[in-house]
Amino acid sequence: MNYFIRSGYSQHFWFNLGAFQLCWWCAILLTDSSLVILAVLLILHLLLHSHPVHETAVVLSCGLTGFAVDVLLTATGIFHFGISAFPPLWLLFLWFCFSATLRQSMRFFHGRWALATICGGVSGGLTYVAAANFGAVGFGFPFFQAFLLLVLVWMVLFPLLLWLSDQRFTEQFSDAT
Repeated sequence: MNYFIRSGYSQHFWFNLGAFQLCWWCAILLTDSSLVILAVLLILHLLLHSHPVHETAVVLSCGLTGFAVDVLLTATGIFHFGISAFPPLWLLFLWFCFSATLRQSMRFFHGRWALATICGGVSGGLTYVAAANFGAVGFGFPFFQAFLLLVLVWMVLFPLLLWLSDQRFTEQFSDAT
């Protein structure tokens, strides 16, 4: 088992991308029941990462940033999650899992800001449309308006998260990992 700890295995493109796809499907299909699965997969990612302290900082900062955007979209009525006025906990964990892809399987987009803007806008918007089709989220606006707004949000959010994931938070993280 010690061979796998800090092995960097979770940084491999296909492993990382596949793990996130598993997280996404679990979250969308199981919603609240997915929390344990998402937490276990996230912990495994961090244990198998070659720089777990820095990666934890990236996952937390980017995940909380993304979740804050979803809180804002929920508060303004663009999203709704049943009777709750606040996004569910599984969505926070899904944001943490997505953030674990930013320096691994999404690495291709770093420094390619125009491509990140376009791909982020389209794929981010479509991801929420897919989640809505499975009943994991509802839109408080007509479909086309909600989709266009999500495209615009993700055109800014995805490059921002990529940039944020590249930042060194302090020298402490660089030395500790």
